[in-house]
Amino acid sequence: MSQPDQLWQPGAEERPDPPAEPLRSFPLGHADGLDPLPELAELRRDEPVVRVRTPGGGTAWLVTRHADVRRVLADPRFSRSRATRGKGPGGRTTALPDSILATDPPDHSRLRRLVAPALTVPRSEAMRRDIARLADELLTRMTEVAETAEGTGADLVPHFCRLLPLTVICDLLGTPRVDADLLDAWDGILRSTTAKNAEVTAAVHEMTVYLTRLVAAKRAHPADDMLSTLIAARDEGDRLSEGELVSFCLVLFTGGYGTTANRLAGIVHLLLEQPERYVLLCREGHRIPGAVEELLRYAQAAMGANVRVATESVRLGDVTVGEGESVIALMASANHDEDVYPDPGVLDLTRSAVGHLAFGHGVHFCVGAQLARVQLQEALTALTRRLPGLRAAGPPSWRTGQTTRAPRTLPVTW
Repeated sequence: MSQPDQLWQPGAEERPDPPAEPLRSFPLGHADGLDPLPELAELRRDEPVVRVRTPGGGTAWLVTRHADVRRVLADPRFSRSRATRGKGPGGRTTALPDSILATDPPDHSRLRRLVAPALTVPRSEAMRRDIARLADELLTRMTEVAETAEGTGADLVPHFCRLLPLTVICDLLGTPRVDADLLDAWDGILRSTTAKNAEVTAAVHEMTVYLTRLVAAKRAHPADDMLSTLIAARDEGDRLSEGELVSFCLVLFTGGYGTTANRLAGIVHLLLEQPERYVLLCREGHRIPGAVEELLRYAQAAMGANVRVATESVRLGDVTVGEGESVIALMASANHDEDVYPDPGVLDLTRSAVGHLAFGHGVHFCVGAQLARVQLQEALTALTRRLPGLRAAGPPSWRTGQTTRAPRTLPVTW
């Protein structure tokens, strides 16, 4: 499960008085592709902590440098709980009150202790063989369909990039694979910046009803899956409330599936955009794990708001963030900080991208980071082994109306 791409999730308290000078808007305007945005380089250089106006007309502090972003994500004076409750600087929040994403310690610590054992590095590694087999099966199916149509091309997004993590997350939770399309549709609504509030509320309600029924079925007939394990944690001493259990499952679906699917599509696009990148990994497969980290660092994919609210006045760079003010920690910008990564605008598959923030930092560091890494690594391993001649068959189309920059289609041939 990758760090969920943040929807617009506002802070809970905002200073209502607008500043005298016009503010730049956030999120930034949509731009196709995953290459670094020049506006962010300018902000890191000139205004690393700057006040911005958010979609609903409110304001927040936008933080763009690596050290400052890490501090916001790790400093307990910047509260996630206060950022996901109530009306904030604009837009809506889809974080449920009981969600692990919406809490601070000690509640967050309790929830993480309960769910982390199901997503440890050893358990994720134990899934590697099955994930590799699944990736191989999906590519076999895709190539067979193409041959039946007397062609050698396909759209990699629906046939591989989305289907792989969706199947993994269904199997992990014990959700019937036949429900995958339904879950995919809900995920699309939750990520949309153009969906109406009523549509989002309805999608959350429908997912909650679905998961509640699934919990009841697993409680009656436990199986060897994560949901059955979490139910046991819920029922043995009420260590998880029913709301917390359902909320975590919802987070796992959206973070463990949608985010990983979008990042896989983006990674393949970056490799095929300059074919020598893909050729390098075909020739030197041992570089794939390190290349995945560099690709995660480079791709400015998650351009939404990772919001915290200051619980007291805090000095951040040259700015004092007042108590109750919202702060947006933009990890996609931090990963291009020139003080941390030499030539950050260069995608170097031989670079050691240690310390990137694609999976977050601090107490909210993605609990499923290793599982996401395994999926991305095995996906590239299968592609480079099975389809060494893979190449773009045309330009991709890009998702719009979302805070995630990701290919909507990825036409390829081999």
